[in-house]
Amino acid sequence: MVPPTVDRTAVGFLFVGGLGVAGTMAGLLGATSASTYAATGSGGLTTGIFLSLMLAAAAVASLNVGRLTFRWGRLRVYVTTQIGVCLSWSIVGAIEILTDSSLVVLYLAAPIFGFLSGVSGIVTPFVTRSYLDSSSLPTSLARRGVVSGLAAILGASLGGLLIQQTDPGVGILANGLLTIPLAVFLSRCSPRSTQEPAQRKQTSARDLWNALRTNAQLRRLAVLTIVAVILVVPLFNLLVPILNDVDHDPLPSGAGLMLAGTAAGRILVPGIMKRLLRRTPEISGALWALVSASAFMVVFALSTVFLEPAIDLVIWTLLGIGLGASRFTFRPLLISAGARSDRGGDEMVGVAALAVTASVMSPLGTLLWGVSLDFLGASLTIAVAAIATVGAVAIFAAKTRAEPLA
Repeated sequence: MVPPTVDRTAVGFLFVGGLGVAGTMAGLLGATSASTYAATGSGGLTTGIFLSLMLAAAAVASLNVGRLTFRWGRLRVYVTTQIGVCLSWSIVGAIEILTDSSLVVLYLAAPIFGFLSGVSGIVTPFVTRSYLDSSSLPTSLARRGVVSGLAAILGASLGGLLIQQTDPGVGILANGLLTIPLAVFLSRCSPRSTQEPAQRKQTSARDLWNALRTNAQLRRLAVLTIVAVILVVPLFNLLVPILNDVDHDPLPSGAGLMLAGTAAGRILVPGIMKRLLRRTPEISGALWALVSASAFMVVFALSTVFLEPAIDLVIWTLLGIGLGASRFTFRPLLISAGARSDRGGDEMVGVAALAVTASVMSPLGTLLWGVSLDFLGASLTIAVAAIATVGAVAIFAAKTRAEPLA
C-alpha cells in the first residue's frame, strides 16, 4: 500500500514516463540497427539519412507547436503525440518483423516519427512540471531525469540483447507497446498543478525568428544549441554505425550497453546541476557540460584505436556514463535559461525557439557525421567533433566576457 504522503499522481507519471523512455531507447536501437544492417559499409550514411529525415520533420513540427498548443492546450497535444507514437512505431515494427524492406519502410516512416518527436520534445518539459507540481522547471526535469535514466538503462541494455537475438523490428515494436501505458495515464489522470502559466498568444515561426533576432540572450543560447546538435548529439544517435565501423561484435547488444552507460549518466544530473547552479549561472553551467562532453569524446576516440577488444566495451560503457551526464546536464540548463529569456514572460517562446533551432540544424549535423563515418572513419570523426566543440565553447566564452549581458 502506498503511504499517504506519497504523491500518487507524480509517482504514476514518473513510472509510465519511464516505460516510454525505455521504449524510446529500444526503438532507437532497433531503427538504427535496421538501417545499419541494410548498408554495405559502416552504415553511417544510411542511418544518417534516416535520422535526418526524422529531424527535418521534427523541425517542421517545432514551427507549428505554438499554433497547436494555443488551440488545444499543451496536455491535449502531448496526449495526442503519445497515441501517435504507439500506433506508428507498433505498425512499423510489425512490418519490419514480417518483411525484408527495412530501409524503404524506415525512410517512409521517418517523417512521422520525427513530427511526433518534435512536438513532444517541446511540450514534455511543461507537462512534466505540471504532473510533478514543481515551480522550478530545471528541478522537475532533473527529477524526471533520474527515473528516465534508470528506465533508459533497462531499455537500452535489454533492448540491445533482444534485438541481437531476434530482429531490429522487435525493438521498434517495443517502443510502440511501451508507450501505451503513458498514453492511457495521460488520458485518465489530470495534472496536480493548477499553476501552469497560460500561453498568452499563438506563437508563429515569425514570432520565434523575431525573438531570436531581438533577444541577445536567446541568440547566445541558440548558438550553444547549434554547437551541441552538430558536434555532440549525433554521437549518441549514431552509436550503432560507429561501433560497426570499429568492427565491434555483437553490434546491437554492444551499442545497447554503451547507450545504457549514457543513460546511467542521467542519474547523476540532479547532483551535478545542484553543484553547478550553486556556483555558476545556467549558461556557464551549460558551457562546462559541453567541455566535459568533448573531453569524454576525445578519450572515446583514442580508445577505439588503442584498446584491446576484450575490454573495449567495459571502457566504452564507463565513458558513456560521463557522456550521458554531460549531455543531460547541458539540456535542462539550456531549457531553463531559454524559458526565462523572453522579456514578456512567455516561457514557450524561448523553449520553442531553441527547439526549432535544434530541429533545423540537427539534420545537418547528423548527415555530416554520417558522411564522415563512411569516409573518414569513427575515430577521426569523433576526435574532430570534440576539438571543434572545445574551440566553439572557447570562442563563445571569450565573446560573452567581452560583451556581457545586462
